[in-house]
Amino acid sequence: MSDVVTPEQRRYANRVRHLQARQQANAARGPKGVAAVWWDHARAIATRAERAGDPELWEHLARALENWCHQVDQQHGQ
Repeated sequence: MSDVVTPEQRRYANRVRHLQARQQANAARGPKGVAAVWWDHARAIATRAERAGDPELWEHLARALENWCHQVDQQHGQ
């Protein structure tokens, strides 16, 4: 007997497969390619949340990127 898969579970599994395929394809570009995939994925998550009525993930993403930039600037003296 097979398990019943909800449409949301199927969409999630498709997103995971798509993300993994893109990461593998961009691995040849090295960390820069993998970073590009994660950036696209982060934007997709924030966009889905916004469409569902939760625009705060954009603010969270912006703060995370700002913190990362500040840390790197401090570490590298820029």
